[in-house]
Amino acid sequence: MWENHQGMHSRALNGILHRKEKMAAQPFFRLWRAPDPTLFQMILVAALMAPVLGGCDSPPNLDFASLTTVVNETYFKSGTVLRYTCRPGYGRVNILNPTITCRHDKWDYYEFCVKKRCRHPGELENGKVIAETELVFGSHIKFVCSEGYILIGKTTSYCEIQDRGVGWSDPLPQCIIAKCKPPPDISNGKHNGADEDFYTYGSSVTYRCDPNFSMIGNPSISCTVENKTVGVWSPSPPTCKKIVCVKPNVKNGIVITGFRTIYTYKNSMQFDCERGFILNGSSLIHCGENGDWDPPPPICELNSCTDLPDIPNASWERYNNHEPTKEQMYNIGTVLRYTCSAGYKPVSDGPTTVTCQRNLTWTPHIGCKEVCCPIPELENGKIISQRTSSVNSCAYFYDDVVYYECYKKRQSNARCLKDGTWYPKTPTCDENCDFPPEVAHGYYEETKRLWAFAQNEVIYRCNKGYTLVGEAKLSCRSSHWTPEAPQCKALCPKPEIAHAKLSVIKYQYLQSSNVTIQCDSGYELVGPQSVTCLESRTWYPELPKCEWVIPEGCEHVRKGRKIIQCLLNPVDVKMAMELYKLSLEIELLELQRDKEKKYTMETTL
Repeated sequence: MWENHQGMHSRALNGILHRKEKMAAQPFFRLWRAPDPTLFQMILVAALMAPVLGGCDSPPNLDFASLTTVVNETYFKSGTVLRYTCRPGYGRVNILNPTITCRHDKWDYYEFCVKKRCRHPGELENGKVIAETELVFGSHIKFVCSEGYILIGKTTSYCEIQDRGVGWSDPLPQCIIAKCKPPPDISNGKHNGADEDFYTYGSSVTYRCDPNFSMIGNPSISCTVENKTVGVWSPSPPTCKKIVCVKPNVKNGIVITGFRTIYTYKNSMQFDCERGFILNGSSLIHCGENGDWDPPPPICELNSCTDLPDIPNASWERYNNHEPTKEQMYNIGTVLRYTCSAGYKPVSDGPTTVTCQRNLTWTPHIGCKEVCCPIPELENGKIISQRTSSVNSCAYFYDDVVYYECYKKRQSNARCLKDGTWYPKTPTCDENCDFPPEVAHGYYEETKRLWAFAQNEVIYRCNKGYTLVGEAKLSCRSSHWTPEAPQCKALCPKPEIAHAKLSVIKYQYLQSSNVTIQCDSGYELVGPQSVTCLESRTWYPELPKCEWVIPEGCEHVRKGRKIIQCLLNPVDVKMAMELYKLSLEIELLELQRDKEKKYTMETTL
């Protein structure tokens, strides 16, 4: 920064010769290297004749030197030598003559004067000196103070002529640390600063509002420098105001957090909507400095379907452990299933569901139509009892019974099933049956026939822990055991999960049953949401748990009204209230005891 390695003196020593218009002269010894002797002779003759034939105009006006004598001539012969002297601010280069010479119609000269140097100004305490060039005549330096200091003096100094030499126009300035006046006082609050006349750069104070007042702005301010000239406090000091926001009423909304009687500045509330409504806006709002909520309180808009369609000959399946009704509200995307009544089936192969759409209407549904049993045709026998009533277009409908008689056989009957088949299958008069079918996890017992022509019958029973699904009694009819053999399915015990609701509540659950678990509000499911009853009478996967999610701000709550806000289970809330009441009673008893003790001591004295 301080050195300039391209000085004028070094250029002069390298043999750079100047003429008027700054033309460099060629060294004379190079002429001996001319390849042609004739050419060399011509050059030599021209050089000898130059003083006779050539001349120069008026001498140049040099920046670094001036003529020692006044010259009035306007023409000078070749070989004329004029003497110069260095101008103020410049010094002689000792090895060079301060002259110019007329050669070949041009004034030739060296730069025999160079700019004088100014001394190094020294180091600036708590600041720095910036020099962009060498410290020579005509240059300048700048002064800059360190952060937090103010410059007293000139910011720039020039290397100029002083007496017979050069020196700096201005001395080094001072860099003094910035100072601020005592921090301003504020209404309804105070700062923690000491009683000082001034504060230095970097000092800071913190404000605190009086009770029942809220702080608007930054609590702390610091002493800084403005425009590098004056110390100021930044940022502006805060203000202390009494700010109260009116508790918002969000229709169909629920307050999740922020239960208070009075809401002051920066207090917050968090909302959710009741079932069937959706939140429009921000769920979290804050009490602003103007007494308004920021952002504005949200709105709970209807986001559900109602008025379930009536589907003849069908019933709704349970949803979330409840029977669907026309009055209930269902969120968008909810899918409800229905089942056709016994003896009916869906009109088409489409799904037997309805879905709540975004326009808050239900998707179209397919209806249910009756399932008819075919008219029985009996060989070697006759139908002795026909269907007598009709509720639809079927010749035979679900649960209808026909009685028939075989040749030289006893009377038999068949029942129309809900799937449109007869039970037993198509009536026949051939009755030879095989052994009764085996049933896993169960067994059968033969019944005693009371008369010779009675049917062969067996009764099935299940092992302990299993239940019978189907008809327990099978009869030998038309060469087949009817109805179909039952099944013994496992019974799983009711899942016991604390703080949880089951989609289906039973004492025992049938094999392959699925149960969905939903944790109570404030609890989080850890494990699978759905489990299945296995043939081994166990649940798969392993039953989950419902763990309590600690609300924000409730990690260290131990007593008082706050603990009630941090307990979501009504039973826990009731217990907390009892504990709180008990703690108050204990405090009252302790006060009475201390009062009596004090009274006893005073009476004894």
